[in-house]
Amino acid sequence: MSPFHLAESPLWHAKNNQWIWTDILQQHIFLASLSKTKDVGVKRHFAIEQMVSNIVLLNENSLLLSAEKSHFVFDLKSETCTPIAELPHSDLFRCNDGSVGPDGKYWFGTMEKKPTGLNGDIYSLDAKGQLVAQNIPIGIPNSFIWVDDYSVLVSDSFLQKTFKVNLNTEGKLDWANRSVWLDLSETDCTPDGGAIDEQGNIWLAIWGGAAIHKYSPAGKLLDKIQLQALQPTSCAFGGPDMEFLLITTATEGLSEQQMKDYPDSGKVLQYHQLIKGKPMPHFKLEVASC
Repeated sequence: MSPFHLAESPLWHAKNNQWIWTDILQQHIFLASLSKTKDVGVKRHFAIEQMVSNIVLLNENSLLLSAEKSHFVFDLKSETCTPIAELPHSDLFRCNDGSVGPDGKYWFGTMEKKPTGLNGDIYSLDAKGQLVAQNIPIGIPNSFIWVDDYSVLVSDSFLQKTFKVNLNTEGKLDWANRSVWLDLSETDCTPDGGAIDEQGNIWLAIWGGAAIHKYSPAGKLLDKIQLQALQPTSCAFGGPDMEFLLITTATEGLSEQQMKDYPDSGKVLQYHQLIKGKPMPHFKLEVASC
């Protein structure tokens, strides 16, 4: 099904020794084995009734899917979806990026399907299925990389900036006192999804920049992986030793000439690294359905 329109949310399933990702616009999730080449081929795929923007692991056989109107538990064996939390927004909105925080909650953002401004929000979802709105005006929420137990990097790709935000004692994000960690607003690029390695360095997909940037915890650019894909969307570490980086890309909005200039656009790519990534935590969900 390649080229992908808007591949996103790469994830390593260690128990099954598989990569997982979604194509938001194609409304499918995909599974693949560790590749022997740069190009990753699809092993299995599943059609989903809504656009799925983000995936987190629940257990060996189950995934949490963030979609347009709700969150689903997807069973990899039965290939069935069970809704667990409805979202309080109109059909003009959908979920976007997210991750499990050190507090055990699933943190994610919502956005307009066709962004016009800072009209999205950030939510937390706890193990009992309780949804809490943070009331944060955001355009295109991305990244959600937890750098420690109390702070997270959240990108607003609409503003082309990444913010460092603290988690306060009340369990909410202190958005009012956020700091700008990365500012690409004077460029044609924007920060998208990303990952963290075992040394605390941040790896960000740079949409429009044809690259994955490696930053120090303080936000200093250390290195980059130059790509033949103009619009990388995210990246994730995986493999038995967490030494491979999976990169998702998009063709959405590209012209015919841009597709020729960037022939890896729409592919899912795997690169070996000399540093290990930090494993992503599972979400421990206690509820079975809403």
